[in-house]
Amino acid sequence: MGSDPRPSRSGTSDLDEGGHVSIVDERLTYVETKRPLVFDEIDFTIVDPDRVARELAAPLEYAQRVEAAVVGLGIETLMPRRDRRVQRFLHVWSIDEVGHGRALAELMDQLGIEAAPELEPRIPLHNQLVGVVTRLSRPMHQVVEAIWATAGAMNEHLAMAAYVRMDEILRSLGERALHESLFRTLRSHESAHKSFYAAYADEVMTQMDRWQRRLVALIVQHTYQPVGAGAKRDRPAFARTVTTLAGDHWEERIATPIQALAERLLNEGREMDPFVRDAVARCLASEPPRTG
Repeated sequence: MGSDPRPSRSGTSDLDEGGHVSIVDERLTYVETKRPLVFDEIDFTIVDPDRVARELAAPLEYAQRVEAAVVGLGIETLMPRRDRRVQRFLHVWSIDEVGHGRALAELMDQLGIEAAPELEPRIPLHNQLVGVVTRLSRPMHQVVEAIWATAGAMNEHLAMAAYVRMDEILRSLGERALHESLFRTLRSHESAHKSFYAAYADEVMTQMDRWQRRLVALIVQHTYQPVGAGAKRDRPAFARTVTTLAGDHWEERIATPIQALAERLLNEGREMDPFVRDAVARCLASEPPRTG
């Protein structure tokens, strides 16, 4: 990597024991220096709006709602002792998510699809309670950090996979403008976010005691829900998205890669119960099968 590592925005770089820039710092630099999504540069030219709406209404509704909602959850309240790198990441991540939601809402408007409104920031009570616990206990703060980073990596992989598939569909429809100016950037942003989350999860897990790592794995395994589908009322929308983008191949295209990521971060790559598959299956069961 060279003997003169690139400094962070605060003027310092985190080095590993060998004196090299840490993987987390590398991933953070990637997040901070990637090409931004500039709304005025997006080309919303649509060759066949009716066909795009028919093909992608469900995924667009789901993705835009998730992008519009996540920033208001007060993630930072979970980790009052958070690493400065997490603070820097959350700053860029929030800007990205707001931009994604705005772009998708504009696309939906042009397609005649109603977008979810931007919500006022409202910190869930359980986030506030977890924040109290982590403020008092450093070991529990580490546990929460590892859960946050692992779940974040899993969620970003799901978002990335969805945008990749939506982009494939748009290209097959000849919608080059949306591919070139919007969905390529959405894909790259989610990939960048995932890389930071995963690197941070790895780093925190190596610093914890065995009981902490086991607790992290147990909590993730028993609480995981696909992003945007935690509430029962939201599961049908996620189910329609999965059906549209993956059809009968949802296990291999969606569940299996996310499960593998979780097993790498939580269990050193060893097999775990198929909790991701089970969570997706519960969502699919919430949406009655189409007839006719």
